[in-house]
Amino acid sequence: MASEPKVFESDVKYLEGDDGRPPVAIDDKLDLYVNGALYATLYMNPAHIEETVVGVLLGDGLVRSTDEIESVEIDERNKRAAVRVRRQLEARRVHLEDCSPATLRAMRVGFDLKVPWSKIVEVYVDFNKRTISVTRGLAMHTSALYELEGGKTVVAHDTSRHTSIAKLIGIALKVGARFDRSLLITTGRASADMVVKAANVKSPIVISTRGPLYSGLTAASLLGITLVSYLRRGERVRGLAVMTYPERILRDG
Repeated sequence: MASEPKVFESDVKYLEGDDGRPPVAIDDKLDLYVNGALYATLYMNPAHIEETVVGVLLGDGLVRSTDEIESVEIDERNKRAAVRVRRQLEARRVHLEDCSPATLRAMRVGFDLKVPWSKIVEVYVDFNKRTISVTRGLAMHTSALYELEGGKTVVAHDTSRHTSIAKLIGIALKVGARFDRSLLITTGRASADMVVKAANVKSPIVISTRGPLYSGLTAASLLGITLVSYLRRGERVRGLAVMTYPERILRDG
């Protein structure tokens, strides 16, 4: 990068390998209750649990800011998180793949951010070096937020693509990163849930190192997100492609 970024990286819980065996990431479940009702069962790496829970609340649009969160109680022994929020919510259990209602209630993002294509490529190359599958050989997803003006880079690792982004949101909030002036990138495929989470925190450009899903393209089109995916189609079609709202991307030269 042009200047050395301030990097904030999540902790990871894993079992050390022995006798030539690789290290193994720990995945566990967490039941998330919101205002007394079971909202979702998360499957996640049990690090930064509170930040992940806050990221779920913001990313799913249950709250618009942390001011609406009254309390967060984590019970690691019983694998349970209990949250109180000020807003009245429908008591409906959410399935992580059921993203249509979340898309309909998500925030549409603004269009004032413009980014050179060279910056997209630069972030993509830097991110690939930070993915935990490369740095520690762990079978986990990595998501990151690159702040364009403040210089912060936030990196979050998790066994689930869903919770890697929720964890990223929670940690980025904690360190004061600006989502609306940042690029969000993830090893997870470009699905609707990823796009919805980005829109709800006003992150306008999302990059996936995997190919897009139809649900992700639909959500990005509805919510004003510029979606960039890495396409793999044999040897003739291979590389980054802008899938929606290319007007945010400035061509160099």
